[in-house]
Amino acid sequence: MAALLTPETFEFFALYLLSGYVVIFVRSAFVLGLRPKPAELLIEAVVLSLLVQMAMVGAKAITDLIVGYAGVETLPAWVLEPAKELKLAVQVLVVPTALGSVLGLFLRSDWRNGVLRRLSLPVVHPVRRAHDYAFGNDRPPGFVEITYADGTKIAGWFGQESLASTDDRRSDLYLEKAYLIDENGDWKDPDIPRSILVSLTDVRSVEFLSNEVTTHE
Repeated sequence: MAALLTPETFEFFALYLLSGYVVIFVRSAFVLGLRPKPAELLIEAVVLSLLVQMAMVGAKAITDLIVGYAGVETLPAWVLEPAKELKLAVQVLVVPTALGSVLGLFLRSDWRNGVLRRLSLPVVHPVRRAHDYAFGNDRPPGFVEITYADGTKIAGWFGQESLASTDDRRSDLYLEKAYLIDENGDWKDPDIPRSILVSLTDVRSVEFLSNEVTTHE
């Protein structure tokens, strides 16, 4: 690997691989869920890098048209003949960041599904796991009731200080405030305020309740 990545080959890898990873990284900031492993993204990174290069070709053509109509003297020299380092930074960082932002905003938009249907493309939700969508997606603070397969129930408040984490092997939930549930199913404040870390293994359901739920002393 060290022999492949040399000063002579750095520009090639930056243009045709790294720029694609920048697109993927920026796009993932707009979409909830797990990020695929880098090895799984190799082909996608190459394809996106080629799209970046196509965008640069289009931008160059537009710039040439502007120069032709406006005149060379109206544009600064660094635009007409940019330094090699500046050009590389634009191709590897600026354009991929812009492309990733556009893709991310598109995936989060309400009209995404309509566009995909018009193009006869499969409509797949960008968030891969329902867990991530339920606890993300700008969910407001609220009451949560967790029911396990054996009937055990846990109640709590999922707020600004709470956290729902997930990975391929384990999902858990931190509730900043926990409640007691009596035999009648009523929620009660514990004598000593407490928070709780909950494992979601063997969970049957997670209910998001109205914030109007009241507790009993």
